[in-house]
Amino acid sequence: MNHKTYKKLVASKLSKNFRTAAEIVEVDFPVPTSNEIVMRNLFAGVNASDVNITGGLYFINTPPPFDLGVEAAGEIIAVGSNVRHLKVNDHVITVQLGGGYREYLAIDANQVIPVLKATPEVLTVVVSGLTASIGLEVVGEIKSGEVVLVTAAAGGTGHYAVQLAKLAGAHVIGTCGSQAKAEFLKQLGCQSSY
Repeated sequence: MNHKTYKKLVASKLSKNFRTAAEIVEVDFPVPTSNEIVMRNLFAGVNASDVNITGGLYFINTPPPFDLGVEAAGEIIAVGSNVRHLKVNDHVITVQLGGGYREYLAIDANQVIPVLKATPEVLTVVVSGLTASIGLEVVGEIKSGEVVLVTAAAGGTGHYAVQLAKLAGAHVIGTCGSQAKAEFLKQLGCQSSY
């Protein structure tokens, strides 16, 4: 690799209008410390939270500029001298405030999750899948045989909640906004959808 710089997205000012807050900047190429890896981001999650981040709600008392994006999936291109469990060309995903909207990310090797292949689908597990799991298991304390209502069931978190509730042995009812979404939910295991 002969890169000297790369591009990333930063919030150059605070605004809930993401387009006016965000700016593309060019920075020095990252070099991993002994405990870091450098990953080439192949996919980044786009979230409703992005406008809250540029609006200053996540980085309290942190003035711009600050890095944007959260979850990312990519391929490792460099490994620090102390990293033993990962190697160049491995695929990983991560959730790191400021780590998603950039071409490359230097990150502690313990802050990434190895995956067989970095894809948009595997990236959704990190935030949407985990949110659904925590909602059902920790907050809802789901048990087999219960009836579970999932609102916005065809959405990012909702479709994970439907599948996880079904796997837990629940009777799953989902709400959605169209007949096409209702058909999708039936394929996932919803007993009924509205």
